[in-house]
Amino acid sequence: MPNAMVFTAQIKKLEAFRRGQADLTALDEFDAETEQLIRRTFGTDTHLLEAFGLAIMGEAESIVNIPQQAQEDAVQDVPRKAIEQRRQVLEACMAELETIPARPKPSRSPQRAPVKKARRATTTKPRAVKKKVAAKKQRAKRR
Repeated sequence: MPNAMVFTAQIKKLEAFRRGQADLTALDEFDAETEQLIRRTFGTDTHLLEAFGLAIMGEAESIVNIPQQAQEDAVQDVPRKAIEQRRQVLEACMAELETIPARPKPSRSPQRAPVKKARRATTTKPRAVKKKVAAKKQRAKRR
């Protein structure tokens, strides 16, 4: 599952921002790269893309079922909260990837194909057989 590994790599990159080891321009590049990854993996109309956009602003609690901390809004560290929400959205993307292969594929009825072939074989004759039958009829007429 290569996509899950890419999302795991994004989470590891995010840890540098969490520790304060990277600057804001690198965070902007990370956000653009992650948005592209989500678009490529899930499409443009996915709720995960919207959730990531809200996580950038630190307001993604309601989209991804992120538990709110028991702190007052004035006390919360919004940049740290936004980074944490980005991580949680990426984890939601990985969880979504795990559920995609688990969906059952539509089964095909193996009985239909042989029935059609058998019916086709009895009603359609090869060209060589038709020629032999026509030749026999002409010989019968000559006699």
